[in-house]
Amino acid sequence: MNCVFLAFCLSLAVTTCSATVLSGPYLFWGHQSVITLQPRALVEASEDDLTNLFQDAKAIVIFVRNTTGRLDGEAYPKFQQLVKNNAWSYLPQRFLTAEPFNYNANIEVINLSGSAEEEDDALISGYNDAVAIYGSGEVLAILASREDDTHYITKRDTKEREERTEEERGATTTSQTPTAEEEDKTFIYEALGHKAVLYVTSAPIININGKLNNTKLVSHNKDVTFDDQKGKGYGRLNVIFSVDTQKLFLRFNFTLSRGYWNMKAVEVEYNEYKSVLPVVGTLYTIPSAPIGFSYRCSSRSLQFGNDNDSLTIIDYQVQPWLNGIPRFGDVYDCVGFTTAPIWAGVLITFFLVGILSIGLIALMDIKTPNRFESSRSKQLSLFIQE
Repeated sequence: MNCVFLAFCLSLAVTTCSATVLSGPYLFWGHQSVITLQPRALVEASEDDLTNLFQDAKAIVIFVRNTTGRLDGEAYPKFQQLVKNNAWSYLPQRFLTAEPFNYNANIEVINLSGSAEEEDDALISGYNDAVAIYGSGEVLAILASREDDTHYITKRDTKEREERTEEERGATTTSQTPTAEEEDKTFIYEALGHKAVLYVTSAPIININGKLNNTKLVSHNKDVTFDDQKGKGYGRLNVIFSVDTQKLFLRFNFTLSRGYWNMKAVEVEYNEYKSVLPVVGTLYTIPSAPIGFSYRCSSRSLQFGNDNDSLTIIDYQVQPWLNGIPRFGDVYDCVGFTTAPIWAGVLITFFLVGILSIGLIALMDIKTPNRFESSRSKQLSLFIQE
């Protein structure tokens, strides 16, 4: 047990934390059926085994490490003893073939932070609290880590973006050194469990009359969630920002109708302020696409607002109901169909069709004679003249 525990801890220490993508290796313990995964500990667990385990558990507690420090039995004695006293299984794979968020509604995610002693206490207290509610042997506990998977989900060309950034930096020698926030040119709000994602290349800008004025929302809580009410025809992508040591809540509302999703409004909550800001524009400018497709727009900004308040996002790509797939689907673009080259082609086509129509009308107007001369008619006319 100690060898497996130490192997898991050493493997876990090489991962980093920046996005809400859970990665392995994984340590499962607590639930009475978790022992069924043990014979397959050296290979990837099958999707059916994981699905059955997630569905059988009354509750799931996921512990996520946010540091790269070493985790071993000496630094975490309480956790080591806890694992020894329960059924456990070690999975060395990097990703799970089935996500627990899709098969169980009672899931709690606990981010581990602080010293080793504090993390050890958090592991014990978080698991014991769940056991006290749902019963011994009914709670599935998972220890995992975070991994930055942002480039994979956005499908953007990172190399070109870095080259463009270097050119912009080299264009001036008098500019100030950018801060860490300014250097981060991408902002990705991905719901836990790959349920929905919003990608923008610059921080959203919000205006709240009397409270915030052209404020950039740079810092946000990594635990983005998606309220999936697909059966009722709507969903909400929830993002929590930090503004002047206070929390600002944005809830992007999506509706679902006839196989198409639409992004029509955003709910804003800040201190005692609460409001719903609809999308500014026409029916054809509202972000929408079929289920399984994303919507991308870089040519114009998307603005939510009313007479006094507004929220603006620029160069964005969005998709709800990802259904656990860690990447955007095929893209619906906001670029209109009637661009200048297309208009030129349409006008030339009409011009050529007009010429062809005139030619056809001229051909149809030609009238052929209805009588023809023959050799007999010629001889008869000569005989009469004599």
